[in-house]
Amino acid sequence: MRQRRWLLLGLFALGLIPRLALVAARAEDLQPWEYETLAQSIAAGNGYVISRFGHLVLAFGDGNLYSFLAGALYAVFGHTPVLLAMVQAVLAAFVAPVIFAVGERPFGAWTAALGAVLAALHPGLLAYSLKLHPLGLDVLLLALLVLWTTRGRWTRGGGFLTGVTLGLNLMTRPTFFLAGLAALSVRWFARRASSRQMIAVIALGLAVGAPWVTRNWLFLGRPLLISTSFEDVWKGNNPMSSGSSWLAPGQDVFGAAPIDLRNRIWHADELQANDVFAQETLSFIEQRPEQFASLFARKFVYFWWLPQPAGLLYPPSWLATYQVYASVVYAFAAVGIVGILRGGSAEERNLLSTLAAVGVSLAVIHALAYVEGRHRWGLEPLLLLLTARGMVAVLGLLVGSQSRLLRRQSER
Repeated sequence: MRQRRWLLLGLFALGLIPRLALVAARAEDLQPWEYETLAQSIAAGNGYVISRFGHLVLAFGDGNLYSFLAGALYAVFGHTPVLLAMVQAVLAAFVAPVIFAVGERPFGAWTAALGAVLAALHPGLLAYSLKLHPLGLDVLLLALLVLWTTRGRWTRGGGFLTGVTLGLNLMTRPTFFLAGLAALSVRWFARRASSRQMIAVIALGLAVGAPWVTRNWLFLGRPLLISTSFEDVWKGNNPMSSGSSWLAPGQDVFGAAPIDLRNRIWHADELQANDVFAQETLSFIEQRPEQFASLFARKFVYFWWLPQPAGLLYPPSWLATYQVYASVVYAFAAVGIVGILRGGSAEERNLLSTLAAVGVSLAVIHALAYVEGRHRWGLEPLLLLLTARGMVAVLGLLVGSQSRLLRRQSER
């Protein structure tokens, strides 16, 4: 037990130290996103509002859990982006111990530890240490959801933690909430939970987000989670779409939209703008069903590899290095999957089914909207457990081959 505690602490330190070192070395280079604007508004007492297309938006996008966390931090300590970067580094560092816990029972401690090490040093997550962005929190909450979902028997406490984690995913990344429902369906079909338990867990998850939906209902007149959902769907489904929010360096998809559409958006309020994007998306699907189907197929592939405009915001060498890295970890993951399918234990198959349900559901969701590389990075650290399974299997084959060769030589 003590050995396990030291291992978990070591994995946490392995995730934390390089992130803090990056923040310390490049504190002046922290990159703000829209969450920073929302956090400053919250800290100033103006609430969760942001200017979008020339008007204030009250229920903008996702990631509001991170924005409220950052806003609370700024309200207490003042506007200190470096402190926020350190807090998100700590949150991201917890990913490795959680992933170890996910893989320990099905794969064994050594394989789980290798997967956790790979997750702690994931290059995409390390790069996001310098961005004021909720990616690390997203990965942590999804990993916790998979952990609680794949547990053997749910106690009341286990069911409660699963429901709360499901709700927190809803508040930080609604797509992960839907992926969580897919993971829960695997548990239900495997008869590892009763319908009563499933309903209770999902109801608890929805209850976590209920105050936010009620707030939006009061202010906007609609019981909605976010008011910009169709903007994201439109980004990936319009005549100019590349499957990403970017078309070329310095040009996003909205900047290339027809002037008439841009004018309609600029003269609309928050809900009207979302309705305009919904109408434009529906018209595109009706008028160009072949292009819609083609984009859907391409974006499904993009989710698992790289969208067409990938690398526009990074040096070419970074993209090339990541492509090599991704090719290697995917190849070993394929070996791990084959090993589980051919001779894996029931626990291994259960985890593989859960990860497959989560991965396919996320890929489909993003194929219906748009894809950036970071969208897969929310899932990829968990998939590294499969990579570790493949690495251990290959190592076992190599060691076994070497032993047989030495034995043959000694018999001569």
